[in-house]
Amino acid sequence: MERNEILNRFNSYISTKALEGYVVVDKNESAFTAVLSKPPEKVNHVLHGLITLFTCVWGIVWIVLANKAKSGTRIRVSFDSSGNLVEEKMKG
Repeated sequence: MERNEILNRFNSYISTKALEGYVVVDKNESAFTAVLSKPPEKVNHVLHGLITLFTCVWGIVWIVLANKAKSGTRIRVSFDSSGNLVEEKMKG
């Protein structure tokens, strides 16, 4: 696969991820690797508190959403030796 073709695929993929809400943390165009981060989603605690106050059961949903929203998502994008795009989830 030609270098320019890989670079175009690489930049296109990163642009697509940016439209999904990811932010480029690190990008190395010569090695075709990038680290992207998606910030954690915000939870409207006032709204969930009011819903819990009126339904009592909604607190379970609120706890699940709050725990899920604590951490953002980080991924590493690269190409393997065959020219295939590889996306790895990172911890942290």
